[in-house]
Amino acid sequence: MVADPGRAVDGLLAGVKPTFMLPAVGVALAGAALAPAVYIPLATTHAAAVGAALYTAHVVDEYVDAHVRGEHDPVLPPGLLKTAAASASLTFLALVALLWAVGARAAVAATLPLWALAVLHAPVLDKHPLTVTVDYPVGVALAFAGGFLAQTDVLAPGVAAVALALAVSLSGLKVSIDRLDREFDRTVDKRTLPVLLGDDASTRVSAAVHALAALLVVAFVASGMLSPLALVAAVVALADAAIAASLAPRWSVRLQMALAYPFTAALLGAHCLARGCAALAAL
Repeated sequence: MVADPGRAVDGLLAGVKPTFMLPAVGVALAGAALAPAVYIPLATTHAAAVGAALYTAHVVDEYVDAHVRGEHDPVLPPGLLKTAAASASLTFLALVALLWAVGARAAVAATLPLWALAVLHAPVLDKHPLTVTVDYPVGVALAFAGGFLAQTDVLAPGVAAVALALAVSLSGLKVSIDRLDREFDRTVDKRTLPVLLGDDASTRVSAAVHALAALLVVAFVASGMLSPLALVAAVVALADAAIAASLAPRWSVRLQMALAYPFTAALLGAHCLARGCAALAAL
């Protein structure tokens, strides 16, 4: 039991984790902005659902890491964490139900898997080298696609291309992030790719995944799904590959995280210029 209510509030607020939440919520809103027109209530409802799913993931992670695996000392009691997870889940389901009620049913189909990723991340997905690498990137891609679908109910090929490129690029970044925690993860039997393959091999995997992202972007431009502006994203992805292969993990991760923003911006701009979007019309 937490004797200090202030500590309980601080512990619950710690589950917000802006480093993970803001990018996912941001790409959800960016997906909405790629639609020909944006209905703000739908965009904010969907973005709030994405945030609720992420919060659910974070409090479930805290429960599993602290109370099930004993990876660190508990900040909050298990009952409070379970209540927080249930409340966040109910909030998520209420927001998804609202999307369904107003007819954004394709967005619901893209958004419901976020809750499954949230509740399965720590107890299941976090224990396998593939799923621990791709679950957050897949969630970001679904959040982006869902934002667009909430406005249009039909997924444009270019939007699907952007979502796939984002998922692949972020997976390369995730491998590099897991390099930072390799020694600790080994002690708690967490089977990330760096734990499984070693540091050198996982470095090559990260670089190869970024190179794959670059090849995908070039293919999408060649097929006409994205405008040539997307080639800027391909160059950024190649820079990510070089950074992943050559720099120490901490600097590598910092630079890859920084480059994720121009990579995403180039993809969004490429689709917007080629197909038109609400964001461009507002300028």
